[in-house]
Amino acid sequence: MSLRPKPRKPSAKALQKRLVGTWKLMSAEDRASPKDPWKPGTFGTPPSGYFIYDATGHCSVQIMTVPPVKLATPDSPTPAEALEIFNGYIAYYGTYTVADGMIHQQVEGAWDPSQVDTDQARPFELKDEDTLIIGDQVTYRRTLKRVC
Repeated sequence: MSLRPKPRKPSAKALQKRLVGTWKLMSAEDRASPKDPWKPGTFGTPPSGYFIYDATGHCSVQIMTVPPVKLATPDSPTPAEALEIFNGYIAYYGTYTVADGMIHQQVEGAWDPSQVDTDQARPFELKDEDTLIIGDQVTYRRTLKRVC
């Protein structure tokens, strides 16, 4: 009987390199507890969005609720429509690093100004070279497919 060495976990630097690319959001699911079934999140089915991580450590994340808000008058949302638009869109950009199984996105600019200068840390798993899951996979998960 031979003892095989345990496979080593990839380093944070290696994981960050594998993360580089453009990822299309395929599903966004939530649940209250592990005993509950997964349900589509607030972004619709299917959701619309892209996560971009480049080799220089910069990122951009955009998610839009589907279907988008219909405006009664194009280019002139009512206050209620404007609030619905604001609540139905997530967008931020900045830099990112990988550490301790988390993507740390340091936000420089965002649709929601309360996110500016924050660290948006998310657990993640690269299922394979073309599938990225962001979330704790207990109460929320966002599944993305590599597009380039």
